[in-house]
Amino acid sequence: MEKKEIMKEQGKSKRMKILLIAASVVVFFIIISSIYIYRAFHATNYPDGEPVVVTIPKGASFSAIADLLYENTVIENRFGFYLAGRLLGWEEQIQSGMFEVPPAKSNYELLKDLRHGRLRKVFDVTIFEGFTVNQIAGQLQRRMGLDSTRVVQLATDSSIAARYGFEQGSLKGYLLPDRYRFFGDYTEEDVIDIIVNEFWKFYNDSLQRRTEELDLSIYDVIIMASIVEGETSLAPEKPTVAGLYYNRIRRRMPLQADATVQYALSDEPPRRLMYRDYRVQSPYNTYLYRGLPPGPINNPGRDAILASLYPEEHNYLYMVTDGTGGHTFSETYNQHLRAVRQFRQLRAERERQRVLEEEQRNAGGSNEE
Repeated sequence: MEKKEIMKEQGKSKRMKILLIAASVVVFFIIISSIYIYRAFHATNYPDGEPVVVTIPKGASFSAIADLLYENTVIENRFGFYLAGRLLGWEEQIQSGMFEVPPAKSNYELLKDLRHGRLRKVFDVTIFEGFTVNQIAGQLQRRMGLDSTRVVQLATDSSIAARYGFEQGSLKGYLLPDRYRFFGDYTEEDVIDIIVNEFWKFYNDSLQRRTEELDLSIYDVIIMASIVEGETSLAPEKPTVAGLYYNRIRRRMPLQADATVQYALSDEPPRRLMYRDYRVQSPYNTYLYRGLPPGPINNPGRDAILASLYPEEHNYLYMVTDGTGGHTFSETYNQHLRAVRQFRQLRAERERQRVLEEEQRNAGGSNEE
């Protein structure tokens, strides 16, 4: 009996040892796993690195996203990132797009940011009032790296214009100037779509009703607005300028807008117009042809469009620059001639002053020698 008891006790002791070893292994495994999982969530990736720009394609699997981030040195441990994403259940919630990832991001922070799109690369692009399609295309190329040729093609494609409700075969005049924020993965088509939709948001039902009240088409308004935009950059002057041109149209007088002549000379850089320029043969030369030109000469801003819809009522028919950035407006031709003489006198005086100052600078330089 004693021998049996001893063997029984020994068996119990052996089983206890096995259980203790197994428990120790399990505890050890839990501790190691917990440490690994903690590190998978919270260890920082490349704390001393530089921001990395990476593009996650639409429809990419979570495994492919993990590969992409690892290959672009955004994450140090692919499996740790993959494990964290699966444990969080966010593997199907990662957004696509171009992301700029700063250094020292943990996998948890990175997953959270990618899930909410917080790191998406954004470009601030300003389209200035009066920009032409080519200038807009150049701005998008400089700021975002878009293909300027493609932008021009899209803006001048009649089928695309028709898609947005424009029957004139082009988006010229409808690319509304503003400060835009575009995501880095936007295509040329995406950007054009946003800009044109911004135009329609602005040109709402109220403005369309006003267009009908004036017995004009939206295209007529945009052409007029583009001329107003080309003639003055001062918002308070724009309704006055618009009223002046409407007065000339009602009297069947040519608009004689210098901005349209500049447009007709678009192959040349902007410069002071010469007498010969006013004879250039072009339907956009409003010195030779009455009425509105065949299309917009630029993309007008909101102020110019509103001025063309709500022009100032007055009897002005003429205007000339006043030499200070604004214009002098006249009702009669004789008044206009006086204003022209005053401007020319001012310009001559400024030229004399410039020459005098230059001579004084040159004299001062000679004395120093």
